[in-house]
Amino acid sequence: MTIVPITKRHDLDLVGHQVADYLAAASAPATRRAYSSDWRQFEVWCSSRSCERMPATPAAVTCYVVDQAEAGKKVASLERALVAIGRAHQLAGAEDPTKHRIVRETMKGIRRRKSSVQKKAQPLLLESLKVMVTAMRRDEARDLRDIALLCLGFMTGLRRSELVALDVADLKWAGRGLTVRVRRSKGDQAGEGRDVVVFRGTGATCPVAAVEVWLAAAGIEHGPVFVGVDRYGHARVGKRLTDQVVRTVVKTRARAAGLDEFDQLSGHSLRAGLATQAALNGANLRDIAKQTGHKSEKVLSGYIRDADLWRNNVTERLGLS
Repeated sequence: MTIVPITKRHDLDLVGHQVADYLAAASAPATRRAYSSDWRQFEVWCSSRSCERMPATPAAVTCYVVDQAEAGKKVASLERALVAIGRAHQLAGAEDPTKHRIVRETMKGIRRRKSSVQKKAQPLLLESLKVMVTAMRRDEARDLRDIALLCLGFMTGLRRSELVALDVADLKWAGRGLTVRVRRSKGDQAGEGRDVVVFRGTGATCPVAAVEVWLAAAGIEHGPVFVGVDRYGHARVGKRLTDQVVRTVVKTRARAAGLDEFDQLSGHSLRAGLATQAALNGANLRDIAKQTGHKSEKVLSGYIRDADLWRNNVTERLGLS
């Protein structure tokens, strides 16, 4: 499709008003919301200073990122805002001001002065998962659901949104384990989907058995796998959990189990935990990515580096007591 540049003032303004609806149209909903929010914030800033937002000048964009940096915005947030501003101009057929040297050099200075190590989710390792699962009862619906949520979330390495999006139709049982169909994810914008396999185990953290027990106890035969449980202990069949509940379950169950790291855990800790545990157990980057669906080797390499800090560390051989 050929994009015809838009040059008239009226047309540029029109695109400026509509851009929030079209930004990142091929991206995940969360990404679209973030870019749209970033663009609206830039519009408000431009309006408050009586400067053009479309097309914006490199000087205006530079002043914007400096102003936001001084206000305490993180470098990652500023970089995302620049992407949103740049894409808005590209969609409008206008020159992208974020590519100008003054913007790039200013961002380089901001990174040097304000960058800090990105806070990563504390990985929930297998031993901690076992402690959490063992601390739960097996005769209450909420406990059975949370056991299934934690075990399947850990073993598949799915994102929170992918985990709560699962339907019974996405699960295929076999003698050796379970195949989970991930219909769509952040890294799969085309919606091609992918399959993730988890083997059946014999212990308390077996994800296959945990899901089987939960579905049977809740009477769930189709629709969402993970649903709410009311105060009477009845599964709210058909009422899908939100991804925020995953975070709540992880932190609440870790606290209840007496884990010291409970305050550092998040919904992403299950996914980070699988990647880190797999690296500790000697899995290579390619096999970890096959399970988690990671597209970025840089992200996965970080998990492996973290695992290597503990593996074959010289202090382990010093006979400390």
